[in-house]
Amino acid sequence: MARARLHQPAAIAASVEQQSNEFSFSKVENDRTLFTVRAGRATQFKDENRALLEDVWITIYGREGDRNDNIHTRECNYEPKSGNVNCQGDVQIDLSSATPVEAKPPASGTQPADAKAPAAGQKTDQPIHITTKNLSFNRETGQASTAEPVQFRFPEGQGRAVGVTYDSQNATVRLEHDVEVNIAASDKPGGLPVTATGGSMEIRRNERIVELNAPAVVREGARELSAGKISIELDTGFRAQHVVAEDHPSVHAKDAAGEFAASGERFEGFLNPGGSVDRIVAEGKVAGTNRTKTGTDTFSMSRVEFTMRGKQNLIKTMAATGDVVFNSKQGADSRSLQTQSLLVKFVPGKQPDKAKVESAETLAPGTIIAKTATDSTELRAKKFVTQFSAAGQLEKLFGYSGIEIRRQTGSGAPQVSSATELAATFDASGDWDTLDERGNVKFQQADRQASAARARVVRATDTIAMDGSPVLSDAISRTTASAVTIEQKSGDIHASGGVVSTYSPAAQGSAQTTPMTLGSGAGHISAQTLSGSTTSGHVIYTGHARLWQGDSVLQANQIEVWRDDKKLVATGNVVAVFPQAAGPEVKTFASSSAGPSAPSGANSSHAPILWEIHAPALTYWSDSGKAHLEDGVTANSQEGSMESRTLDVFLTPAPSGTQTAQGAQTPPAVSAKASPAGPRQLDHALALGGVTVRQGDRRGKAEQAEYTASDGKFVLSGGNPIITDASSDTTTGHSLTFFVANDTILIDSQEGSRTLTRHRVEK
Repeated sequence: MARARLHQPAAIAASVEQQSNEFSFSKVENDRTLFTVRAGRATQFKDENRALLEDVWITIYGREGDRNDNIHTRECNYEPKSGNVNCQGDVQIDLSSATPVEAKPPASGTQPADAKAPAAGQKTDQPIHITTKNLSFNRETGQASTAEPVQFRFPEGQGRAVGVTYDSQNATVRLEHDVEVNIAASDKPGGLPVTATGGSMEIRRNERIVELNAPAVVREGARELSAGKISIELDTGFRAQHVVAEDHPSVHAKDAAGEFAASGERFEGFLNPGGSVDRIVAEGKVAGTNRTKTGTDTFSMSRVEFTMRGKQNLIKTMAATGDVVFNSKQGADSRSLQTQSLLVKFVPGKQPDKAKVESAETLAPGTIIAKTATDSTELRAKKFVTQFSAAGQLEKLFGYSGIEIRRQTGSGAPQVSSATELAATFDASGDWDTLDERGNVKFQQADRQASAARARVVRATDTIAMDGSPVLSDAISRTTASAVTIEQKSGDIHASGGVVSTYSPAAQGSAQTTPMTLGSGAGHISAQTLSGSTTSGHVIYTGHARLWQGDSVLQANQIEVWRDDKKLVATGNVVAVFPQAAGPEVKTFASSSAGPSAPSGANSSHAPILWEIHAPALTYWSDSGKAHLEDGVTANSQEGSMESRTLDVFLTPAPSGTQTAQGAQTPPAVSAKASPAGPRQLDHALALGGVTVRQGDRRGKAEQAEYTASDGKFVLSGGNPIITDASSDTTTGHSLTFFVANDTILIDSQEGSRTLTRHRVEK
């Protein structure tokens, strides 16, 4: 009897209405099972409207039958009237997709509480495992939830949260609070573990979207992405393929090398099935800062897109559009780029996880500004293209169409140039080294301008070298040559090859000064080379130098122009030709070998009388109109000739309306300080030191001789003046004056008596 009683079933409690070893119910919609609740054992209680379910499995198939999600726990209370299933203790949720073969409940009592296998007959992928406790499930809504802490695992990592809600109808899992997700490091080079945290996280299975809500933060090593919301779109294999960060997203990274930060309105990442990033897009007021030990870089634009290379996730290209600005500052030096569209190309660097810039180009007009402690340079072009060295340093910059360069050195006047093309080189520190401009090059600084077919600016020497028909000009002059070099700091200038300068008469008498007052109209100087300073106004013309202005001509091996001193200096084989002021009608004679030939008798032509003067050196002062010749001088004209150690020639402006030709009415005497208007003419000349004067067949000697153009006379004085004629007759006196026009000699004796001697001129 006792043995029989041991094998009898246990007595059923009085409160129990019914017990069964199998229990299940399903929700069916349109002949499709949405979910099934199964239990290995069920106990129905009297008067409590509840049933105790043990070894409970809730399997969700979804409206499309594409899921095989399982909720498993040891014990739940089922309330038939409300449809609530309240599970106490540990609960496990497995989320996985499936191709259902046959939905059968597991055999009663065969699944332990921590079982991970789905229902029999189901083919599943890798699931997401969620562990929690005290879960509630509603039969009518198909929603399961708990406020308890949650642990979850998935193939790439694990995480935790507080509270979970699972909606079986729309296949949504929501982690309610304090979400943390840890993802294992990938096998890609440089891969690091990833940690994501958020205020909540939602997994929408049907849409294959995972959404991390504020405050959403994703960290990988020293890199951090934060946003109000981060959404991850999954592919059919539930691998991330599209990531979107919205609501003030920002990226931050900090390590021993420096600190980086970027922000915008929307960040997007596009991944391939292998898990590598294909593209990254940032939109809406994108801005960032990169701080290193050497300086700070900042950038901003409306939109930027990165394409990535291979498994290494190295940047391949960067395309930025909309008010693109890049600024770089290192100490006192800074550089910036401004454009509406920029494309940068990258290649793998020496380190496997680093990329280096290969080239960059603006796809719209751009501006580049470089500043140092002493100068600033601004470049503009419709298009810029850069090249980088093997070390990833900026090496060359090319500009196309609409080139404009503006330089400011110290407190000097800005320098502005323009061209069709630009090629710039850079040194190891990233500063520009040379600027080569081509095509209609134009340069301006203050009142100075230059133009040429080509120009090169060298930073180290601060020089501009121009060739291809260069032209230089300022307020008072214009110069052409084959090649020109200007040293910008000093203002020194060097020109070679067919140098020709023109000094404008319009500048005479203005705030700008010019020493060119030898004759009427513009003054011109030609030479083989030119050197000097645009700052000091002192320039030197060398090699067959020739100056001409009106009827005045000056030739020498070298001619120096002193602009501020209003002075000219000619040296080496000097030949000067000056027109003479009109005087009385004269008789001219066949000259000796010392002077130019002219027909005998009265000259009725209207050609001006010209004095041709030879000397080793000449100095001319524009203000006084004085030319000083020295070291052995010979002067010839139709009036006669003079030889002496030195000769001073005084030029004065011709009176208005006065003719300068031979035979014109005799003008009044002209002051050396007369107005500079009109052409300069020889007014008088003073010869000193061993003077010899020839006029026709007469020859006079003295220590001093003065010629006056207005009355056509020579006055000899000093050192026993003597005049010898063709008949060897001589005339002496304290001073001797003879008049070319009427063949008269005036003798001034030491006793003060005056004797007038008239000679008949032999025909």
